Amino acid sequence: MDASSSQPRKRLRQDEPKAFVNHPTLYFDDGNVILSCGSMLFCVHRSLLSKHSPVFRERFQAPQKDIKPQILQGHLHICLNDTAEDIEALLNVIYDGLRIDVPQLTVESWPLVSSLIRMCTKYEIERPRTEILQRISDEWPRVLSLHDAKMDALTRQQTRNPQFIIQNGQAVPNPHYNPGVAHDDIIVNPASVIALLRECQLESQELLVPLFYALSRTTWQFGGPAVGHHIAPLSHADVERFIVGLERLRNEHAALVVQCPNPCVPPAHDQMCGAGLRLFWPTLHVSFLRSNQGSRQPIEDWRSIIQMVRSDGRLTSTYKLCSGCAELALQTMEKRREGLWNALARYFEV
Repeated sequence: MDASSSQPRKRLRQDEPKAFVNHPTLYFDDGNVILSCGSMLFCVHRSLLSKHSPVFRERFQAPQKDIKPQILQGHLHICLNDTAEDIEALLNVIYDGLRIDVPQLTVESWPLVSSLIRMCTKYEIERPRTEILQRISDEWPRVLSLHDAKMDALTRQQTRNPQFIIQNGQAVPNPHYNPGVAHDDIIVNPASVIALLRECQLESQELLVPLFYALSRTTWQFGGPAVGHHIAPLSHADVERFIVGLERLRNEHAALVVQCPNPCVPPAHDQMCGAGLRLFWPTLHVSFLRSNQGSRQPIEDWRSIIQMVRSDGRLTSTYKLCSGCAELALQTMEKRREGLWNALARYFEV
């Protein structure tokens, strides 16, 4: 060992200046305030940030007389505890007129979107945050008709792999149907969205309820690795809430399937129409309850069966209901479906 290697290493003095790096695009020559995140410097315009963020505006105000402001490179210096990537994303939105340049919520765009939600929440910049929340609401709507429209768009991608097939005159689940697979390749995991909304205290029913249901559509049973992947972002309280809510939803769905609406036809029609309805109703068991796990997506299953029964006219042709009683039976099925959807907030306790 030579003498030089035995010398103790030189320690950096704590008062030595940090090696700062100017951001390549967000360091403006005419800026008048410097934000630092670690070693990254952003030289920006105080008036612009103050206009859109009350948090920044307060930080830029003149400090108390006994506190000396930090000056760096001739400008007021504000040291932030955010990452450079987060501040970069936020500043790009501010300098781009508060416009979110994200055409679609996907697994690729979600890291940027989630960063913007956190930053816009922290710095109280409302317009871009509201825009992002609206996109979340559009992707997972609370209104049933809008949810149906989203599912229709997904179904059009799966026309070669339908949810139900006809076997021996009965509608039975297609064993090759896998709901949401094509969509899962594109859209972010609903559990990640739930966790982010909780973190930012954006916990409205309008946002959370359809997200919990969307998560339930991708979950067959508990204990498998896929389930762990799907619900891993949730807090312990939300995991418990999800498990209990999923059980409630599927149990209520199963109870409605086995309960024939009798009578849902006028008494004078009970001999023929009521008898036909009681013959028809057990056929729903084949479609809904064939799997040991029960229905994976009851809202969609009810709609598919209603559409199928309405389109092929089996209630009148096969089960001899008059047209009026057949329509009453279909309306009863619609009400049960709507009841399940409207009770989701209660099932998942959100």
